[in-house]
Amino acid sequence: MSTVMSSARGVDVCAEYGLALALEDFVPVVLAGAALVFVARAVRGRVPSAFPVALVGALVVTLGGLGKATWKLLVATGCWEYPILENLLFPCLSFGFAALSWALLSAVRGSTVTPWPFAGFPVAAAVGAVWMGDTWPLLIAAAVGATFLGLTAATYAFRQGKRSVGVLFVVYVVGTNVLPPLAAQPNQSAELQWAEQLTNSAVQLCFLLGALWLHEQMSRPPASAAAEEQEEVPA
Repeated sequence: MSTVMSSARGVDVCAEYGLALALEDFVPVVLAGAALVFVARAVRGRVPSAFPVALVGALVVTLGGLGKATWKLLVATGCWEYPILENLLFPCLSFGFAALSWALLSAVRGSTVTPWPFAGFPVAAAVGAVWMGDTWPLLIAAAVGATFLGLTAATYAFRQGKRSVGVLFVVYVVGTNVLPPLAAQPNQSAELQWAEQLTNSAVQLCFLLGALWLHEQMSRPPASAAAEEQEEVPA
């Protein structure tokens, strides 16, 4: 279906998104998706029972990101509007990050933690979004989930003496909370949009590098990991 579409903020998105910009939007999605899969695999190394939940969470978050990027690409190429692709983003992020946060915290602690707060928060946000007729509750739930995930990973890295990896996760947390509000501002120049998206790609690359270390660290036998902790020199 082709239509001239205006967003809720009064901007003609058919004119706002160029093809190159839309294609670049897939880069942070792919980087983040790969990072989340490695996070899920890290969870399997410590708490195998939490791995299915972590993997589903990673796939759900990636699905939401791919849906939004595909929506933007279709808008840029022919102004084809499929709102379901755009509207997948916040529900997928809120539920997916909640699942990953629960799984990673379980892995860090070495046993499954109480799941109800992690499951209840995105459900409450979804109910609030339906009641308000607005996606803001889901956006908040997604931001909280991603922040919790990043801070859990950062805390673990710092405790292992890997300051450089901890900083990577801190960069991810900061980018997760700063970039979306900036990107939501209306009437942005093409240069500013490029700067935001390239910065987002760099942030997700930091997350991927941290996730690779997390996977390597948590995949080691507990005895080996404990011995390394005693010998670890801060990076």
